Amino acid sequence: MRAPLPRTRVCTARRLLAAAAVACAAVPIHAQDATPRGAVEPAQVPTIPAATSRPRDWPTATTPSADNHVLSSIRANPGAPLEPIGAIIATEVAKAVATGSAAAGGVTQASFEPPASTPSGQPAYQSLETALVVARVGPEVVLEADLLTPKAIEWLAKVTPGMPPEQVRELRLQICQQVLPQHVETLLVYVDACREIPEDKLPEIRKNVDRAFDEQQLPRLMKEANSPNSMEYEKSLRMGGTSLDRMRKMFFERGLAQEWLRKNVKADEEIPHAELIAWYQNHLSDYDYPAKARFEAVTVKMGLKRSRREAWEMLASMGNEVLGGRPLADVAKARSEGPTASSGGIFDWTGKGSLSSARLDEAIFSLPVGELSTIIEDGEQLHIVRVIERQEAGRTPFTDAQVGIRETLVAERRQQVTDEYLAKLRQRTPVWTVFDEQGSSQLDPQFTAGRPAAATTR
Repeated sequence: MRAPLPRTRVCTARRLLAAAAVACAAVPIHAQDATPRGAVEPAQVPTIPAATSRPRDWPTATTPSADNHVLSSIRANPGAPLEPIGAIIATEVAKAVATGSAAAGGVTQASFEPPASTPSGQPAYQSLETALVVARVGPEVVLEADLLTPKAIEWLAKVTPGMPPEQVRELRLQICQQVLPQHVETLLVYVDACREIPEDKLPEIRKNVDRAFDEQQLPRLMKEANSPNSMEYEKSLRMGGTSLDRMRKMFFERGLAQEWLRKNVKADEEIPHAELIAWYQNHLSDYDYPAKARFEAVTVKMGLKRSRREAWEMLASMGNEVLGGRPLADVAKARSEGPTASSGGIFDWTGKGSLSSARLDEAIFSLPVGELSTIIEDGEQLHIVRVIERQEAGRTPFTDAQVGIRETLVAERRQQVTDEYLAKLRQRTPVWTVFDEQGSSQLDPQFTAGRPAAATTR
């Protein structure tokens, strides 16, 4: 089990917005939001945060970490998983790292800048419910809107009508809590990439990835949402508390994190033959398989409308047709009352002991292949069966299993190297979530941390 980071009491301002709340799609004064100014839509009442969500003593340029790692500047908000374009990200990152290798360690020196204030002293932005700050990973802010994907919003719209507002709110937070661990892990890698890639190269990488998103991902997303064009899709996104610009950022951040993880996690994939054999010997039971058979059957049901004698005579006439040379599949389609009658009464591979009927199971695994059985009575049903093919119980030989064993061991090594890499990232990147104080079992402890104190800032 991965050791949790220190946990402390989260300040009452944890649910208020951070500086990154300006990324909320419904905010007209967002510096990067292309949406024209307009009226606030229904159910989106703006509020003014009383304080930023940045926990007290969060590391900044004025509180450098002990190992002299300076966090990258706050970037656009991360988002839910999307399919990455690995080749594009890999190419752009490789060019950026190559051309920026002369920079001082490849580290982007930056500091946290608080939001600008109006003459009245209030932050120069407004926020909506979806801009609730649920976590911070280093300099990155995670908003509720980043975790509630369009599909999650669509599902909520279907299940919440008539539900009390407090229950709807709880359901939204539960969704956030379930997807947050993986999201935090992705951001740990993303923050590390932003430390190493020269800052002047990131805009060019982002531009190329945005182009790929618009050409390859956007058409698919619009089709799934039944949107005729990007304007309609943008409108539907904004009704759910997000935007197309946010989707592009989500795509970029996840893609960059995945490529950076691949670049930094390289496991030795050479597995000695002796190790493969040892694994096989230690997991022999995993390669044992029971007897199985394919068979066909015709069935007649007894009940109030048909006596046992009538059912027996009906099934006997069906069996005589088969003995007379008519294909059992034709008889089953025409007269059988079994569950697979429409497909010719055929049952695909069935393991021994998997049938609910002990009599049928015994017949299928004792009859000679190709021989028609006598009438088998099973409760309120009568059957005649014939085994098409049967395989006896056995064990998969090592020669057939070694490819799968090699893949398993390589995956284990890769996971071990990944865990070690992520552990290093957690040591240098503080994490805070609104769920820390709750001690919820749904949130993996490896992704939680209390408010970092000045003496323990990493």
